[in-house]
Amino acid sequence: MDFQQDLNRMVKLALKNYENAPMYKRSQENRLKAVGNIYFLFSDYELKYIGQRQLKGIKTRLDQHLYGKSYSVDKNNVQNGTISKWDKVKHEIDHGKEISFKVIHVKPDTLRTTIELELIEKLKPIWNIHGK
Repeated sequence: MDFQQDLNRMVKLALKNYENAPMYKRSQENRLKAVGNIYFLFSDYELKYIGQRQLKGIKTRLDQHLYGKSYSVDKNNVQNGTISKWDKVKHEIDHGKEISFKVIHVKPDTLRTTIELELIEKLKPIWNIHGK
């Protein structure tokens, strides 16, 4: 089975939603407005990173990226979850850059990873290394 045409159509719709999504400046108030499962991080309005998280976990994930909130560690204090981009965000903030973000909601949620990877391939944000 070849689903490429269907995937292309879905990615085109995701790109349209991305372009039309509101841009939120980095703030706790705006982070609480985030409803979606694919997010986009910007520095001075330049796209830097695309990520995804289940709808119910998006605010926690944005906290990790935007404010350096803790991430998952095991009993030996070794990081065992996805590493956040806080170090890169902090570097940008320290150099006077404005951080902002967008979110879109892909349905069904099980498609979010596939759509995220396709968007990374098309938009090529600099903080996404090797398609991650």
